[in-house]
Amino acid sequence: MALLSKKDRGLIMDPLADNNPITIQVLGICSALAITAQLKASIVMAVSVLFVLSVGNVVISLMRNIIPSKIRIIVQLVVVAALVIIVDQVLKAFAYELSKTLSVFV
Repeated sequence: MALLSKKDRGLIMDPLADNNPITIQVLGICSALAITAQLKASIVMAVSVLFVLSVGNVVISLMRNIIPSKIRIIVQLVVVAALVIIVDQVLKAFAYELSKTLSVFV
């Protein structure tokens, strides 16, 4: 005799495995995982993401009282896009082959 019926098990397990939005979002980065099969590319991508997130967070935090609420998301997108372009240009200048590998994400 099973501890839970099939219906009850489905009610418990479906949100954890099959209908989990976080699992679906994590699967969205699979293209990033496929490109970064080499350790060097993975490390550069991780450092680049950390740089963009950290600096972007600081810049947006410093500007949060200046930015009108109606255009806040637009300004955040512009800041992040500018930082990504800066990272890409630095990679093109100092690690061109690596930049070509990661250029899919720019």
